[in-house]
Amino acid sequence: MSSKNLIKIYDEVKDDLKFISSSGVRAKIIISLTSGTKELNDLKEELTMDTSNILHAIRDLEKKDIIFKQKNNYILSPTGIIIGLKLVDIIKTISAVQKNKKIWLNHEISGIPEHMILRMGELYNSNLVESELTDILKPRENYSQILMDSKNIKGISPIFYTNYIDEFKLLIKNGKDVELILTSNIIKKIMNFIDPASIMELRELLSQEKLKIWTTDDNIKVAFTVTDKSISLGLFSTNGEYDTTKDLVSDHPDAVTWGNNLFEFYREKSNLLKF
Repeated sequence: MSSKNLIKIYDEVKDDLKFISSSGVRAKIIISLTSGTKELNDLKEELTMDTSNILHAIRDLEKKDIIFKQKNNYILSPTGIIIGLKLVDIIKTISAVQKNKKIWLNHEISGIPEHMILRMGELYNSNLVESELTDILKPRENYSQILMDSKNIKGISPIFYTNYIDEFKLLIKNGKDVELILTSNIIKKIMNFIDPASIMELRELLSQEKLKIWTTDDNIKVAFTVTDKSISLGLFSTNGEYDTTKDLVSDHPDAVTWGNNLFEFYREKSNLLKF
């Protein structure tokens, strides 16, 4: 949809947007009711507000057919459910961006497809691990710990470091299931870097399906790993260099689901590596 059409739609709904966003009481009531029906005392306790303020907002919401009363309970209408869920998503998205602004600001996000950016709210419970003057390897060490604590590991990497192969060989020997999506350039670097014996070992791991590797010609601008427990995500700076000093991590189920879906997006565009 063109921006012109969106602006026209905005003009049509701006009063409704203002109705919800201009009142913290109305917004909080909608948010509260997304978890289920509530009595007035429940709302008063959860919102920690005066009864008169809550009742005034409730009357406004009832007039807009966003909520209605069912005996002694207040409940969202079908319209209210839709609005409420989208309101919660917007709140989570803003929280995810503002809380970890350092990794989103001045970093390249083109590696995250638009449909996954629209689900950025699922990363609201993430935290940023950063290098410190007294611990410059903190993101890397935290990442290694995430790998060791996991059983199933899926990763996408457009970057290369010297102990890359040895690290994942150790993980497989420790019983981890590993799936990797690597760019063609990284595959070439690996083949030029490792010795013939390691190539034979890699071929054996692939034949036994202890390791699965997909390749892509895409110029991927995101490096991330998703496991059965966690997600770890790194980005390139807008100057084109990968930022090793910042790593976004989360062990929340929503973030893990988001990471799995991003991995599937790239796997569908990649080819399984065969020797």
